[in-house]
Amino acid sequence: MSGKRGAVSNDRRMSQAVEAFDRAMKAFGKKDYEKAAEILDELIAAHPDERDVLERARTYRTLCERAVERRPAYKPKSFEDLLNYGVFLHNRGEYQEALRFFHQAAEIHPKNEHVLYCLAAAAARAGDNATALKSLRSAIAVSPASRAQARSDSDFDPIREEDEFVALVYSAAS
Repeated sequence: MSGKRGAVSNDRRMSQAVEAFDRAMKAFGKKDYEKAAEILDELIAAHPDERDVLERARTYRTLCERAVERRPAYKPKSFEDLLNYGVFLHNRGEYQEALRFFHQAAEIHPKNEHVLYCLAAAAARAGDNATALKSLRSAIAVSPASRAQARSDSDFDPIREEDEFVALVYSAAS
């Protein structure tokens, strides 16, 4: 009886290792080498007995390292480049990194409605509710149209139920 239980346990571990490898390959396919490497590192640490998967994981981990090393560091400088690169990162789900570029863009044009709105959206996604609400308030002050846009923008789902968000976006001033 214990032999059967051990086989089921081994099958489950193998299945978990394969699932992790699949997630890593999806990230690798999207050229998100950092995320792929992170998943592969976890797989390697958690499944040291899965030799077949482990061998492939180590190979792809090395490929991720090489891809990251070869990738030229993009350093946008103009306001437009900072804003566009921030949007690019936001769309990839890299909210903390996107915030960095939005903050740099806001230093150049602190009252630009687009950068303020983008700051709010990225901060909401990153879990920084205070910054999200402050930036959205500023964006609405500059452009009241941002109020209507925020009502249906899924980027604000994490804060949609907050009283301050509701008051800000659904106020009588719309």
